[in-house]
Amino acid sequence: MSGLFILSLDTEIAWGTYGARKLSRTSHCFNVYRDLFPRLIALLDQYEVPATFAVVGHLFLESCNGHDEIPQPHYRWMPAPDSYRDPRSDVTRAPWYYGPDIIARIRAARMPHEIGTHTFTHVIAADPAVTSEMWDAQLQMCARIHARCGLPMRSLVYPQDKVAYVDRLPDYGIVAFRGVERRWYRSLPRRLQKAFHVLDRALGWTPATYNPSDLRVGERLVDLPASQFLMAYDGFRRYIPTSARVRQARKGLERAARRGEIFHLWFHPFNLGTSEKMFDALEQILRRVAEMRAEGRIEVMTMGQAADWILAGGPERDRASAQTKRQPA
Repeated sequence: MSGLFILSLDTEIAWGTYGARKLSRTSHCFNVYRDLFPRLIALLDQYEVPATFAVVGHLFLESCNGHDEIPQPHYRWMPAPDSYRDPRSDVTRAPWYYGPDIIARIRAARMPHEIGTHTFTHVIAADPAVTSEMWDAQLQMCARIHARCGLPMRSLVYPQDKVAYVDRLPDYGIVAFRGVERRWYRSLPRRLQKAFHVLDRALGWTPATYNPSDLRVGERLVDLPASQFLMAYDGFRRYIPTSARVRQARKGLERAARRGEIFHLWFHPFNLGTSEKMFDALEQILRRVAEMRAEGRIEVMTMGQAADWILAGGPERDRASAQTKRQPA
């Protein structure tokens, strides 16, 4: 039984960046986004790796006059309701919040990528300000947009990995969501978590991989937790060498192949704007994925494909088949 590689991409441009200071700090990445994105698509085509693009629904729009029918949260850590982030009249920032050309790029790729959802306006599901009514309104709007474009909406990536309202996902046809990375140090106090997180990335410790048989959530849904965030080169992270990032991914791939488990890599496409080294790291990882696939040790699936395989009993079938092959004739 081979391992499984999943790549999910939080496709949000500026929707996931809160506050003027953070927007200013990341503005370069947003401004060059449309130069970077075709290179990303070309790299995935080159190594024949399909990805799940978890797209903020608002990016499907060319413009808007607001969304009064969709109740917006007012996070207590933000000075204004979330609806104020929509730049209705700011021409300079509009490309950061609208992106039908980005969706067109994904759909035109040679590889058949999956377009999942990252909610309509990047709402943080587990925040106290987000009610169940707000959450349903978000997914209803995304479902309408996907249906209008002829795109199934089968996978969800929670903004900021804050998981909540899981029981509602199957009602919208969602079969997969990306769960929180399961690291042993998550049970430690927050300060120790941060320290071990830095060590984890700097030393390239083996990331978490997951037994697919353990990931079902009821009869219609699968939790596909993250294994590794491919770090950007910003802040302290710029000092962590590319070799550590690549070494960590290679360790995850090797363990997934050895155990017949899932290795789930993710990042934001705008992270590619922090350094040319991001493309170098990504290409090295994709090259290794392609080599292991050619060796029959790794399969590559989108989140939706992996969920379908798990829900159809694929792991159990593959395990039984492997045991049969090992038995003497």
